[in-house]
Amino acid sequence: MDETSHQIEAHIDRTRERLGSNLRELEDKIEAATDWREHFRERPHVFLGAAFIGGIALASAIKSRSGRPPLPGGVVNPAVGGHRPVEMQVRELWNNVQGALVGAATAQIKDYIGNLVPGFDEHYRLAEQRGAAIHPSRS
Repeated sequence: MDETSHQIEAHIDRTRERLGSNLRELEDKIEAATDWREHFRERPHVFLGAAFIGGIALASAIKSRSGRPPLPGGVVNPAVGGHRPVEMQVRELWNNVQGALVGAATAQIKDYIGNLVPGFDEHYRLAEQRGAAIHPSRS
């Protein structure tokens, strides 16, 4: 009987050591998955794109608060020398560039998160479908 209790204790100790080792391995994996520096080294273009888009959004927000109200489309402002149509074209071009960059960056970020988090793509599609059902005018 004394021998079986020693065997049980030894088995418990081995199991405890394996569990401790597994826990340390899991902690290392979690630390590696959440280390933003390592992700930046692997995919700097995603971070730079997000920073660029954030800068554009911040600049647009600051400009819209501090700027004068825009003139209706195509109205010539005599104080500026009548160059309003050119300014409108430049703004339209800039808005299109912003939209394209935001679209490209969001696609990259979505793909990156999809690769990082298992099952993300499926849940993202479900969220899109729920959003389309709630707000059909947005689809």
